[in-house]
Amino acid sequence: MNKFKFQYLCGAVVLSILASVVMADDSYSVSGSAYSLKTGKVVYRELFTGLDGNNEVHVNYAKPDGVIFARKKLNYNTEVFQPGLEFNDERDNELVSAAFDGGRLLLTHKIKGDSQTKTIYETSKLIIDAGVDAFIQQQWARITSSKKVEFDVADARHLGVEKFVIKEIDSSASPLAYKGAGEKWKYFRVDTANKLSSIFVEPIYYAYEPDGKYLMRYQGRSNIDDDSGDSWDVRIEYEYFN
Repeated sequence: MNKFKFQYLCGAVVLSILASVVMADDSYSVSGSAYSLKTGKVVYRELFTGLDGNNEVHVNYAKPDGVIFARKKLNYNTEVFQPGLEFNDERDNELVSAAFDGGRLLLTHKIKGDSQTKTIYETSKLIIDAGVDAFIQQQWARITSSKKVEFDVADARHLGVEKFVIKEIDSSASPLAYKGAGEKWKYFRVDTANKLSSIFVEPIYYAYEPDGKYLMRYQGRSNIDDDSGDSWDVRIEYEYFN
């Protein structure tokens, strides 16, 4: 499994000051600024609405100037760690989706007119997209008791399932314990469960505020490409409203 494929999976949710285009919408409940690990500059922002009457969360991806270039819809009519997913990137007309059909999970990836679909039958413990955050909250007691916890993630873009392991680490071992970090924050590291692959793949790092179990910071490969189709390695800062 290559580095891009692994780090795409854990890229889930991603602000200090929003540009005028997105500031006009006061329906956002969570936002995140993604900073390039190479340049330290903001490369995009993710803006999440609250859960609506249809049990859906809408996510807008915006450039630093506020122009929205991609959109995502998460449907929580299933398990909280298995939201239905529909992602559209307007830059290259890419569509990524994960949808249940009679107990089966249909993964679809479409780009430049080429569409591929795969059916997953074993889905009871499978995690989808932002469901990783819900999984961490559900397994909080186990993860914070020095246990390594394995989990499977559906990779809609690559039409497959990958296994990972998460564990708590000391703040001294996390790149996210820098200025502004809370004294009580918890730090986690995620690696591929394949020991051979883990030698060549960079881990993912999470920082959580423990009282409300809020994801505060993330570091790893982004789940979206840059304008040239290349990958982004990012650090993400989160802010919560309402």
